[in-house]
Amino acid sequence: MVIEDLTKSEELVMKAIWDCKKEPVLSDVVDRVNGSYGKDWRPQTVSTFLAKLVRKNYLKMQRDGKIYTYKVLISEKEYREKLCKHLVSFWYGDNLNGLIKELNGGN
Repeated sequence: MVIEDLTKSEELVMKAIWDCKKEPVLSDVVDRVNGSYGKDWRPQTVSTFLAKLVRKNYLKMQRDGKIYTYKVLISEKEYREKLCKHLVSFWYGDNLNGLIKELNGGN
């Protein structure tokens, strides 16, 4: 499965969703993004990012009566693994020891 890159804003919305204990609705995501991450985004803004995340196959929008919930299709762990693999591959030529050395202050 190909995991598409996310913009910083899309990543923030996904993090808010990953941190939810249940499949969130729009208001849950807006509350978390604004409360936990210091944003002042309107529901329409968050809804736009959610639509993009659905198109990128990170989420599935499901109807639950009159409301829509968002089901996670790509876990936070899968996304972190993608980021780490890219970091090690791009910056360290697939040499994990190079990254570990730098994290330890280059010693």
